[in-house]
Amino acid sequence: MTVKRRSKPVSVNPLKIGQSLGGILAMQGCYRAMPVVHGSQGCSAFPKALLTRHFREPIAVQTSALQEMDVIFDANRNLEEALNAVLSKHRPDIIGIIGTELTDVAGVDYQSMLKSYKRERNMRGGLAFSVTLPDFRGSLESGFSVTVEAMVDELIQQAGLRGQRNVNSRQITLLPGSYLTPGDVMELKEIVSSFGFEVIALPDISTSLSGHLLTGFSPLTRGGVPLDSMLQSLQSGLTIAFGSSMERPARRLHNALGTPYKVFQGTMGLKASDELLNFLHQISGVPVPIRYCWQRENLLDCMLDAHFQFAGVSAVAALEPDHLRSVSEWLDELGVEQKALITSYETPAVAEMERDVWVGDLDDAEVLGSGADLWIGSSHGIAGAERIGAAFLAAGFPIWNELGSYMNVSVGYRGAMEWTNKAGNLLMRREAEHRESSVRHR
Repeated sequence: MTVKRRSKPVSVNPLKIGQSLGGILAMQGCYRAMPVVHGSQGCSAFPKALLTRHFREPIAVQTSALQEMDVIFDANRNLEEALNAVLSKHRPDIIGIIGTELTDVAGVDYQSMLKSYKRERNMRGGLAFSVTLPDFRGSLESGFSVTVEAMVDELIQQAGLRGQRNVNSRQITLLPGSYLTPGDVMELKEIVSSFGFEVIALPDISTSLSGHLLTGFSPLTRGGVPLDSMLQSLQSGLTIAFGSSMERPARRLHNALGTPYKVFQGTMGLKASDELLNFLHQISGVPVPIRYCWQRENLLDCMLDAHFQFAGVSAVAALEPDHLRSVSEWLDELGVEQKALITSYETPAVAEMERDVWVGDLDDAEVLGSGADLWIGSSHGIAGAERIGAAFLAAGFPIWNELGSYMNVSVGYRGAMEWTNKAGNLLMRREAEHRESSVRHR
């Protein structure tokens, strides 16, 4: 329908998260990588604190630690010193320079500086790229997508293929969106590989932020997709992107190498899972594995069991654009009234939705969603959900009020069943609490 905004002079309880955090998150899915935030110390400290609190894992990130005088006279000097320190001490396979609003507004040309730096030091055998991610545009989702796109560009340039490659028709490159958890990425890899394909996820947070124990300490990312696998992904016969925001990186691969791609805008619920499995069946010629047939039956039975809890229920959702669209489709299948849908910024994906979407903050979610039974959003929305008396379902980023949220699964039949049961249980508990509070005790 339409994308709307409430008229007010300030943002109250912001929903939007800086793009640089999305860029740092994308880098965590690459093995032995180091994101270098070109900005003040706070530009790296804040994302690191949020990511650590959400995933409960060490987060690799460095900063050029700019101050006022550095920006005025020579910001690139700090970046060069930071690169020298990172390369000499840690020797990462992948370096991603993330420019912030500070360097963007100041007009710092660090991209040319990086090219000169690589040429002067004859950097070979690794991957180094740069992106500009100011906080006054986009949000976490766009920062993640732009970083992956820059990563893909640099891979193509380093490989020097440009249309000439040895295509592996049994290999698929997955481009998972920023809203997918490590558990989601793991599930998607398993689903695609069950049809006989080799799968390379780019980036792959399922092997870096999934909560595995490792001895010792490393300032670089541990886990994720290695550089040689990233280069190998250029030989894939197909790219599958999950989320509309990941279409641009997929299109880059198509334009440069001719790799066909498929975008799944939704990954949640019965219809989205049917579309994914039917597509994999068609391109592979392999029957759908029996376990997914059983999972589909389980989901249908789950939806039938839960329909009493969802009948007449209304919900408000405050999420990143791709995530909001996916959750909205799942709520449609359950017959839940969507009282308000709030997102951080406008994208073509939300503009194409059949429902009104509001670009705003968590205050808007509280006002527009007044009277809703269910609130779906990050932990920043807990207080708002309590004020309107809604059951709170943690989703998106960040989540700090639950253990193991980063391994929650929402994709496929199993993910939809888990979400349906979880939301149904929250609504049952809310109803019981309301009933108990209405009883007069003598």
